[in-house]
Amino acid sequence: MPVPWLFIHGAGSTSRSWSRQHRLPFASQFCDLPARPQILPTHLITSLAEWCLTQIHEPAIVVGHSMGGAIAQMMAILQPLSVKALVLVGTGPRLPVNPDLLEQLVTNPHQALENIARWSLARQFDPNLYEANLRLLETVSADRILHELTACSLFDSRPVLDQYTGPVFLIRGAEDRMTPEVLSNEFLAIWPDMPIYTIAHSGHLVMLEQPELFNETLLTIADRIPDAEKR
Repeated sequence: MPVPWLFIHGAGSTSRSWSRQHRLPFASQFCDLPARPQILPTHLITSLAEWCLTQIHEPAIVVGHSMGGAIAQMMAILQPLSVKALVLVGTGPRLPVNPDLLEQLVTNPHQALENIARWSLARQFDPNLYEANLRLLETVSADRILHELTACSLFDSRPVLDQYTGPVFLIRGAEDRMTPEVLSNEFLAIWPDMPIYTIAHSGHLVMLEQPELFNETLLTIADRIPDAEKR
């Protein structure tokens, strides 16, 4: 039986962020994270990790983007035997958020969403992708995005990451402004041999900006994970 792959989207997004990965030859599941407004931001990522663990019924390769990468890390810490491998995309062991952006989500949410849509892409971006990204953000309430980004700003897995000893991989866009290299490089203090794949001409939404290169990278990673059979 092929190993399941669970894809987890980031803050202010949905499973549509993985729309260009649906044809990969994996047993893929693309989850839509539930809204958890009743959960304090300090506990949100752990709560979502617990929910994601209920979505898998055997050890899975977990692919997490941005906040989804934080959730993936917590899944591996909470139940390491349930996570066959971690593929972390545009994320870090910390995910600080500009306080001005958090404030703008309260005072001028439309402008905040436009900023997020723009900052999520490389500096030379496809206008159609920008518009699609903005429309996707607009399907999620500004309150929910604020809640999730506040949770990101409080996240720090560094004290516990060494509890996970399975295979770990990082994919990042060379022009990521939301999670710059200085943040993703912090993984190397815990996992110094972690393979890092940096994809040129892409920002935070690397899987949408450069889908062919991103998918080729996932296929390369699959070849490096024991027993990660393709369907």
